[in-house]
Amino acid sequence: MSTSSSMRVLILIVAMGAVLELAPQAEAARAFFIFGDSLVDSGNNNYLATTARADSPPYGIDFPTHRPTGRFSNGLNLPDIISEEIGSERVLPYLSPELTGQKLLIGANFASAGIGILNDTGIQFITVIRIFRQFELFQQYQQQLTALVGEPQATRLVNGALYLMTLGGNDFVNNYFLAPISQRSRQYSIPEFSRYLITEFRKILLAKFDR
Repeated sequence: MSTSSSMRVLILIVAMGAVLELAPQAEAARAFFIFGDSLVDSGNNNYLATTARADSPPYGIDFPTHRPTGRFSNGLNLPDIISEEIGSERVLPYLSPELTGQKLLIGANFASAGIGILNDTGIQFITVIRIFRQFELFQQYQQQLTALVGEPQATRLVNGALYLMTLGGNDFVNNYFLAPISQRSRQYSIPEFSRYLITEFRKILLAKFDR
């Protein structure tokens, strides 16, 4: 196995371990919030004018309804599985008209297929919800939640929730390797690009959580 392959496997194992450790602690959480790309998008892109869509077969063939749901999967995706493990209902996409009233207490999924860490990732998909826009929508969600249950309870719910963020794959697939010679591949070698992504991802995390 090559060094790069070993690193990918290690990263996957570490990520899986983090999820397994978080799940038991999250059993008492009143909400679950998801940010990221197609790996965790549960249907937000269905409500956008975008070419990054999962609204036709064979998507959804193994879902309980056997119909496409906007998930980029044949069945349940990672947020669905985590919701089941913590004994919660599946989290609705934030853009879904069904996300109102008591459904807000479950949480919200802000993920959008096609996005990446970098703002120029996924521009070929026309309209997507980039990560900083997802954070803005999260602020809107909190206003809706506060109007529903009041500020003290809304604060407790948000602070005690489980969070999942999945980013980075599209920065390679739909940016660096998008063409035989892309702008990013001319700028950076793969190790340099990886370090650049880590630096930009750190900025995203600080912008969201260092408050």
